[in-house]
Amino acid sequence: MGKETSQLTEKEALSIYARMMHSLDSSEFESFLAEDFSYSSQKVLTDMNSKDEFIEYIRPKLEVIKKTNSPVYAELGVCPAYGHNDCLIMAQGDKSNLLGVAYASVEEGKISGLSLCIVPTPDSAIRSGIYPGLNEVDSGLNVKKDQVIITEEEFQRKKEQLLNLGKKETYQIELSGYDEVQAFGMAFGLIGERERPKEDFYESTNFNNLESSLPSDTIKVATYVNKKYSTKKIYFYVCSFTESTQRANHQEVYSLFSIMWSRDSLWELNPWYCCSVLSEKPQAPLHKEAANWMFKGVATTGCLIASVDDFKNGTLEILI
Repeated sequence: MGKETSQLTEKEALSIYARMMHSLDSSEFESFLAEDFSYSSQKVLTDMNSKDEFIEYIRPKLEVIKKTNSPVYAELGVCPAYGHNDCLIMAQGDKSNLLGVAYASVEEGKISGLSLCIVPTPDSAIRSGIYPGLNEVDSGLNVKKDQVIITEEEFQRKKEQLLNLGKKETYQIELSGYDEVQAFGMAFGLIGERERPKEDFYESTNFNNLESSLPSDTIKVATYVNKKYSTKKIYFYVCSFTESTQRANHQEVYSLFSIMWSRDSLWELNPWYCCSVLSEKPQAPLHKEAANWMFKGVATTGCLIASVDDFKNGTLEILI
């Protein structure tokens, strides 16, 4: 198996998991698991918290993949979140059909946890072209899939670029000078120069009435299920407002907020996160880019409403 388990790194743990998904043989991965191994997915509400429980789950799953002829692809990559940098970019059926990213945790030479996440989104990761355990020839690339499509030097350079999060050629997304509550208040006219909303704008027994009163540039970006916060599905939205700054010629502030069913049996608006887009010239609306950046922020640092661990335990569906 190469290195001793005492020297096992997260990247090596991910490679072992990838080899399992490509070979459809779990024996190697099982041998590295801690007895209290935990497995979580943002697509399901219940985690697995033991090696035996995971083995009971994964063996039949691999058999199903064999029978359905819908191969899973696990590609090494980099996507900082949840205290990790290295990840697997997961796809199924085709390498371009990206489903999510996976992170591994290692303790005392054993794989102690694996998390499958849809936030951050897989298209935000730096891809390496390395598919551990695959050796079939890809006619489109004319190289083996387990070989490096880009050189290690190029991959490391891209990794460094990613760790300087949010930088673009024409604009830069970063934390706003406002917190999420202030940005929400500016966007809705509670503070600043925008027209003030109705007194009860933030809550209603009628979902459609509340949604129809949102700022005109608002778009729905995701849904979220987490029983800790609401017994019903939570709906995420993004809107924006322009704000002057000395740091750039143009600044657009984006607010991520939700409509959530409350314990008082009302639909309520709640701010979650915010960011600023700085540029030398006004940009076309960047709601999608801002939303992905903000979800990544919630997943990495949490927010006033949700801690990182709590947010990860919910089920998020991106709509954009």
